[in-house]
Amino acid sequence: MRERYRTVTAQLQAGRANDLLGVEMAARYGQRVAYVLYHPGFTRSGDSAMEQINPFARVVVKTVARVAARAVEKAVAPVHDVIDAPPARALTAIDGGRPVPLDLPTLDPAAARRLADVTAGLVDDGRARDSVRRGS
Repeated sequence: MRERYRTVTAQLQAGRANDLLGVEMAARYGQRVAYVLYHPGFTRSGDSAMEQINPFARVVVKTVARVAARAVEKAVAPVHDVIDAPPARALTAIDGGRPVPLDLPTLDPAAARRLADVTAGLVDDGRARDSVRRGS
């Protein structure tokens, strides 16, 4: 995305990465703590990222949001239920109030492990660079 950054594409890619990291977290720690991937669906959040998209698309999205998007209060309400009654499974995925099958290719455990390993490497490299800068 260095060559041609697009806000919506970046948000979608970040969402997929977050889902994969959730799959890995559930694989590592799910026996102690349940991990829930929750996507509320189209939410009327007034997101500042809207300022990054082209003016025509911004008008279209804001217009559709007025009619079709859920209020923030309604979008987050199901989270309270999950907190009050955590699922028994290590991983649960919910999209717009509906359960998501965990065998989707976008939730592939092998891809989740690869992303977690790459992410850990990036974090470790960043720590090493920071310690060199600090002289430690």
